[in-house]
Amino acid sequence: MKTKLSPRFWLALSLFSLFGQVAWVVENMYLNVFIYKMFNASAEAISAMVAASAAAATVTTLLIGALSDKLGKRKIFICGGYLCWGLSIWAFALINILSPAASAGAAAVSLGVSLTVLCDCVMTFFGSAANDAAFNAWLTDSTDHFNRGAAEGINSMMPMLAILVVFGGAMFLDQESSGYWNIIFGIIGTVVLVLGFAGFFLIRDARVDTSANGSWVANLLYGFRPKVIAGNRTLYLTLASYAVFGI
Repeated sequence: MKTKLSPRFWLALSLFSLFGQVAWVVENMYLNVFIYKMFNASAEAISAMVAASAAAATVTTLLIGALSDKLGKRKIFICGGYLCWGLSIWAFALINILSPAASAGAAAVSLGVSLTVLCDCVMTFFGSAANDAAFNAWLTDSTDHFNRGAAEGINSMMPMLAILVVFGGAMFLDQESSGYWNIIFGIIGTVVLVLGFAGFFLIRDARVDTSANGSWVANLLYGFRPKVIAGNRTLYLTLASYAVFGI
């Protein structure tokens, strides 16, 4: 018989999944436009930002995922991460203060681009810790093989829905205007921040058995062991295929 999940779970899943993806849309599709429009960033600078952010996301997800497994706690990482994630999105509005000076000299351009890349990595750290590592683990903890497909179905459709929300809501604003970006960063940052507070009341940690877990380092390295890879070939082939797809 299919295990019934509470309305509270479905509400938390829908909100955190949707607005987490909304924040990722801003990071993945708007920051490159931001530093190009406001600071005249070169293609090389934009590529460096994307590469640095990707590396930060990967390392963070591995580190925080292994740590939350060791502790058996997800809620604190989700809620605390969303709070810091919202604040880090706000920080781009502060960087935007430098944009009027970008037309006056190369120093302002270099500073604006450098701060954007740095802030992007900080934002990615909090976002990946909260969403990629902790939220997805919480979803797995809270479901079983009878109902996980339904939950993952909702989670999987949110990236597309988030694109519609962000692009639909922002299509009437002028990207050439400095004030446009303050509106985007302000609204998204506030929503993510408020959601972090709400999570303390919405999310319930599922019971996670940590008795069989080793140390944090052991948990981190477990998935890279040749014996583990050989014993789960289909999984790792799927991951490799998805990596190629992502590229």
